[in-house]
Amino acid sequence: MEIIEIAFDQNSYNILIFQMAAFAAVLALWLGYAARRLAYFLHMAQQNSYRPERYLRWLKGRMHADFPLADVLAVVVLALSAIFRPAWTLYVAAVLAVVQFACWRRPSVKKPLVWTDRAKRLYMAAYLPVAALLGVLVSIALLGNTQWAALRLSVMLGAVLVEALPYVMWLAVAVRQPFEEARNQRFIQDAARIIGEMPQLLRIGITGSYGKTSSKVVLGRVLSEAKHTLVTPDSYNTPLGITLTVRNQLKPIHQVFVAEMGARQKGDIQELCDIVHPQIGIVTAIGPQHLETFHDIETVAATKFELIDSLPPDGLAVLNFDDPIIRKKAQNLTVSVLSYGLESADAAYTAKDIAFSPQGMSFTLATPQGTQPIHTRLLGKHNVYNILAAAAVAEHLGITLPVIARAVAQVPPVEHRLAVKNAGGFTIIDDAFNSNPAGAKAAVDVLSAMPGGRKMIITPGMVELGAEQFRLNREFAAYAASKLDFIIIVGHKQSEPLLAGLQDADLPHSQYFVAADLSEAAAFMRGWVRSGDYVLFENDLPDSYL
Repeated sequence: MEIIEIAFDQNSYNILIFQMAAFAAVLALWLGYAARRLAYFLHMAQQNSYRPERYLRWLKGRMHADFPLADVLAVVVLALSAIFRPAWTLYVAAVLAVVQFACWRRPSVKKPLVWTDRAKRLYMAAYLPVAALLGVLVSIALLGNTQWAALRLSVMLGAVLVEALPYVMWLAVAVRQPFEEARNQRFIQDAARIIGEMPQLLRIGITGSYGKTSSKVVLGRVLSEAKHTLVTPDSYNTPLGITLTVRNQLKPIHQVFVAEMGARQKGDIQELCDIVHPQIGIVTAIGPQHLETFHDIETVAATKFELIDSLPPDGLAVLNFDDPIIRKKAQNLTVSVLSYGLESADAAYTAKDIAFSPQGMSFTLATPQGTQPIHTRLLGKHNVYNILAAAAVAEHLGITLPVIARAVAQVPPVEHRLAVKNAGGFTIIDDAFNSNPAGAKAAVDVLSAMPGGRKMIITPGMVELGAEQFRLNREFAAYAASKLDFIIIVGHKQSEPLLAGLQDADLPHSQYFVAADLSEAAAFMRGWVRSGDYVLFENDLPDSYL
C-alpha cells in the first residue's frame, strides 16, 4: 500500500510539472502575442493623434479586422473544452496560443510607428497591466485549492483579456491623456516664456485649410535672404510642434520666427497664438477640411481667423482675396491688410502668364512696386498663391523684387507636394501629402498640362470632409476622369464615391482600376506605364483610414 501511494504522489507531481510547463508556454505565447498586437494598436492611436475619441471611432470601423475569426473561435473552443472536457482545457489553450501567435500578421503599413517618449510611455501603460494580470491568472491556476476549476477560469479569463487588447490600448490612451496634457502644458508655457523674452523677434503665423506648409517654406526661404529666419519644420503646426521648435532651435540670433498653425477644432489657432503672439498673420484659404470636428465651414473660417483676431493693433493681415469667405471677413478688420490673388482685380499682389513644365513653372509677379519675372521648381496654381503671399510679406519688410525672384527660384519642391521625380523613362508627380478638394483639382490640372505622354492618377480620395465627403470625392473623380487617361483608386473602403464620379463621367471600365492597397496599385501602374507617361500620386491616407 505504501508503494502505491508513493507512485501516485510521483505521478501527481509529474502531472503538475507538465501542467506548469504547459501553462508557462501558454503565458509566454500570449505575452508575445499581446506585445505584437498592442504595438499595432499603439501605431493606430498615434495616427489618431492619441485622442481616445478618434481612436475609438477608428476601432469601431475595424471590428471585423481587429477581432479575427481565428481568435473568436479560440475563445469558443476553450469555453467548450472547459465545460465538456475540463482536463483538456490547458492543452487546448496551449495549441490555440501557438496558432494565434503564429498566424497573426500585423497589417501592412505605409508610415512606421515612431517610438517617441510618449509612445513608449503609452505602450508600457497598456502592456504592463496585461502582463501582470496574466501572471496573476497563472498563479491562481497553479495555486488554487480547486485546481481544475481555477485553471479553467484563469485560462478563459486570459483568453478574454488577450481578445480585449484593442480596448486595453483605448483605456491606456484615455487614462494617460490628462497626464500627457499636463506634461505638455509645462513645456508650452516654457516656449511662450522664451518667445516673450525676445521682444526684437518678428513673429509670423500662417494658417488656412491648405497651403500652410508650402507657404511657410517659400516665405522662410525668401526672408532668409535678408534676415536670420527660423520656420517650424515639416508639419510642426500643433502646440507641441511649435514648442519643440522654440525650445530646441530658437536662438537670440534669430530675427524672424515663422510658425505654421494647424487646427482640428475651434480654439486650436488661438492656443497657438497664445504661444507665438504673432505680429503678421497669413490666411491662405478656407475650405472643407476636418469637417468631422469643425462640422461646418463657418466654424472653419472663425477658427482660422483666430490668427487675425490675435494680431496687435499695428499688426498686418496677408489674405487671399480669391477666397470669398476670406474676402468677406476682411471687410470687418481693423488691422492693415495686404491682399493677393489671381482672379481678384483689386488684389495688391497677383500673377499672369502662368506656364507649367516638368522643370517647374514661370509667371510674371505684379506688385505695388512693379513687375518681376518668376521661375520656380514648384508646380501648381496653389503654389503661385503661396509665392504671392511670401512676396507680400517680403516687400512689406523691405526686400526687393529681384531678391524675391532669386530666392523663389532656389526653393526646392516640398516633399510629397507636387514633387516631380524621374522614374526611368516616365515621370512621377508626388502629391501624396495633399488631401483637400482645391489642391487635388489643382494637381490634376498640373498633370493634364504636362507636354506629351499619357496621364495616370493614383488616389484613395479624401477624408475628414464630414457630410460633404461623398459629394466632394464624387466631383473630384468626375473632374479627374474628364482630364486624364487612367485612374487607380486605392482601397475598397474609400472607393464608393470615387466610382460614382467615374460613372458620372461615363469613364469606361478599361480606364480605371480599384486596388486593395498602394502595393497593388503600384504593381498595376508598372504594367501600364510606358516611356514618356506621367503618374500622379494624389493623397496618401494614413493606415488608419484604409
